[in-house]
Amino acid sequence: MSMQRYELEAWLGDNHGLTDDQIDDLLTEAAEISERYPDGDDQADRDAALAAAYRLKVEPAADVLEDLSKQLADARAAESAASAGLQQAAQTVLPDGEFSEAGFARTVGVDRMTVRKWTQERKDRILMNDALRLLIRAKMPPHDQQQLLDSLGIRSTSSQASVLLTALALGSPESLSAEQQALLQRAEKRARQIA
Repeated sequence: MSMQRYELEAWLGDNHGLTDDQIDDLLTEAAEISERYPDGDDQADRDAALAAAYRLKVEPAADVLEDLSKQLADARAAESAASAGLQQAAQTVLPDGEFSEAGFARTVGVDRMTVRKWTQERKDRILMNDALRLLIRAKMPPHDQQQLLDSLGIRSTSSQASVLLTALALGSPESLSAEQQALLQRAEKRARQIA
């Protein structure tokens, strides 16, 4: 439903600074905006687009673009920070059993696969670190041990997986218990999936 002229004038208020022709142009843009964002929950998008259309008529375009660009950068930074916080929360509360994956996903407004990815990264990092530490403690040449030690500081599980696969290609220590061998096999299987 297109905005009527009286609605636009009410939205603009008394001191809008536009000529009648500019109001006509803005009314046309408002109709295009309504077509672009037709749903009831698109109101915030319609309002933002209409506000930008109005501002571009009364302010220098460079100023409007700079302001909108800053808003977008701030929003992306806020989204990234919130995502990092939610990822940490998932890694903290899910192992405690306080929430299920599905319950956590519903509560925070993300899909369950996102929650699974967040927690899987932590599980992968723990598995890779455990396997690398096991190899470090095994009797390996000092040079290889140093490379494995260095890999513990890597934040990328795919990079850790590559290091682990390279170390295992040299051979697994034979002095390991059955439980330790099982851990290395699990880690190797997961590393092949990741790398």
